[in-house]
Amino acid sequence: MKNFFLYVLAIGIFFQISCGAKKVEQTRYLTFKANPSYIGTHPTAGIESNIYIVDKESKMQFTIDMIGINEAKTYKLHIHAADTSEPYGYSGNPIIDLGSISNNLPVTGDVTTMPFSEFTENFKGYYIVHDPNNISNDTTTLLIYGKIGSDW
Repeated sequence: MKNFFLYVLAIGIFFQISCGAKKVEQTRYLTFKANPSYIGTHPTAGIESNIYIVDKESKMQFTIDMIGINEAKTYKLHIHAADTSEPYGYSGNPIIDLGSISNNLPVTGDVTTMPFSEFTENFKGYYIVHDPNNISNDTTTLLIYGKIGSDW
């Protein structure tokens, strides 16, 4: 009986140690509407982009879809750092290149250059969807232009 008790105790301790505390998965879900300052020729009625960000320990995983776009076009997706020393208020080069959406298919990508906590607590930037007919940094040419990162 004593050996049985020790056996059960050992098994219990083993499971306690091996299971340990599980990391709670952190997420962020964002929706962006058409840029109200856009003055190009691309239709903006109903344009929307949804971003789902998941903290995956050593990386962030972004899943992005868009609504109201032309399926025959390719839309470049970027995140730029806020930078008031630049002409349009953000860095000229993207901090995070999220790829492109075409054929209205969602995009999923991993970002290893910045941890989730840094992105959501300290980073101040802009989510940008370029007009496929006019790739420019001028904010009036961006289909979607919205603040992203920490709550600022």
